[in-house]
Amino acid sequence: MTDARTGTAAHPRLLSFAIGALAAVVGLLPWLVRGGTMPLQNLWATRTMPDDMPFVLLPISQYYAIELFSVLLLGGVFAGIALRILRRHRALTAWAAALGVGLVHLVAVVQSFTVLAAGLGLDYGGGARALLYFAGMLGGGIAGMLLAQLALWMTTQASIGVVSLGVALAAVPFAVWIREWVIAVTSEVTPPMFLPDLLRWLPAVTVGAALVWCGVRPAWRLIAWAASLLALWVVPGLFTAIQVGLGMRVLQGDVAEMAAAGAQIFPVILAESWMPALVALMIAAIGTTVRAVVERERTSREDQDANGAASEADGDRQPALES
Repeated sequence: MTDARTGTAAHPRLLSFAIGALAAVVGLLPWLVRGGTMPLQNLWATRTMPDDMPFVLLPISQYYAIELFSVLLLGGVFAGIALRILRRHRALTAWAAALGVGLVHLVAVVQSFTVLAAGLGLDYGGGARALLYFAGMLGGGIAGMLLAQLALWMTTQASIGVVSLGVALAAVPFAVWIREWVIAVTSEVTPPMFLPDLLRWLPAVTVGAALVWCGVRPAWRLIAWAASLLALWVVPGLFTAIQVGLGMRVLQGDVAEMAAAGAQIFPVILAESWMPALVALMIAAIGTTVRAVVERERTSREDQDANGAASEADGDRQPALES
């Protein structure tokens, strides 16, 4: 009896772990489909041609910092959404899924940064710039791992408001992830013309749909609306500022100057990136209104059917009383 109970309890945990691990792999897939060849490194210890760079599980480069963050984060988001959907039919555990996501991410980080350390010559000292670069990229990778765990936690909560906020916060990284898929199946040299528009407007559609699902009742869900729209406005500018700061080779690893360059471009991008947030608000407002009307009509129809059934029942009982 004890063994049977243990096996029954272990099965949902194993399934949850497998779901988490698979979701983390799905998050990495766009990079792996592209071949997984490490981008050229400015500080590589030996002269190497692009095609001769080693295989890595993560896109490690200051020019791929946003992609690195996105493929890690989306693993947690996908795991949380999958768990939420499958929980309707099975008893699953979030902590086991989080363990699966974390293990895959840990393997990817260890493998990728071991290769990077060897290529930078850190095994035999390296230089100060190489060490700073390694530490910075590793810090970004660890941040992506931790935020993936937070995203999984948010998307498995019972509160629809928290889940919709988690989805909305991942909208811009999701667009980056989709862009990587498009590049993987087309070409990085000549990407499709629609790709910039996809990256700009897909997050607006994602956030708008998440807010329609969220709704506005109870009233505290309006906080989720405000936070989601604010993130949609700010995150693209933040990503651009980070990419500009990290991608300026002329600064040669001067962290203060890199931060200053990013801070300088951030308000410029912020002033130009408000339109997607407005579009998301319009989608959310129209969708929420339509949803409210449909639900009101459905409730009214159900009430009418219930009243009709009650009237028929009363009519059937009346002749029996008279007889």
